[in-house]
Formats: sequence, C-alpha cells, structure tokens
Amino acid sequence: MEKAAVILSQCAEESSPCWAAVVVLVVLTDLALGKMFPSEYVAGKMPPDRLSALSLATSTLYSVLGGWITAKLALSSPWRHALYLIVWGELMGVLSAVMTWGLMPWWYHAGLLAAWPLAIAAGCWLAAGKPAPGEPRPR
Repeated sequence: MEKAAVILSQCAEESSPCWAAVVVLVVLTDLALGKMFPSEYVAGKMPPDRLSALSLATSTLYSVLGGWITAKLALSSPWRHALYLIVWGELMGVLSAVMTWGLMPWWYHAGLLAAWPLAIAAGCWLAAGKPAPGEPRPR
C-alpha cells in the first residue's frame, strides 16, 4: 500500500503541470463554446451530441500537446514522464466522470478515458520518438 502511495505521489509531482495546462485549455474551450452557443451549452444542462463531440475532439488535441510538452520538459526518460501523466490523467478522469455523471453523455467520459493515454503517447512520440530500451511503454 505504501508503494502505491509513493507511485501516486510521484505521478502527481511529475505530471501535474502538464495535466493542469491541458485542464486549463479544456476549461477555456468550454467557456468559448458557451459564448458561441449560449442556448445549447448551458451550465447544468447536457449539451447536444455535436458540441460534446467537439469538446472531446479538442480535449484530445490538447492531450497530444500535453504529451509533447511533457516529453520536451523531461530532463531524462520522457516516456517515463509520459507514463506518469497517463496514470495521473486517468485517475483524474475517473474522478471527473464520477463527479459530472449526467452532465455530459456517457460516451464523452468513455471517450476521454480511452483517448487520453493514446493522445499522451502520440504527443510523447512526436517529441521524443520511440521509447529507449528498458524505458516503460504505455500500453
């Protein structure tokens, strides 16, 4: 149990800045969508599928950017840092899905949880290339 706490703490410490940057971009996009579609994107009301899909698509793009930034900022082992970001983001994604269930379509939450590791890995690959031998690989 103690080892799990240490790993979680390390994930949070090494990935929080990039995760926070992705969250800020997602929130700013949601605010922009609220301004662009004021009658459809209302707080406390489920948005139409097309706006949820647009939000999912932009969140995925921001996640690629987060993976790229993580790899560029890593002094060593960019794939290890990307793996930490994936773990931290998945944990926060599950927490977010639980807290906002019913405010977004179920497929939006599932899409975020499925796209996050792939997008982070894609961003890391764009910045750092293939993982070095012995470096952890996202699965």
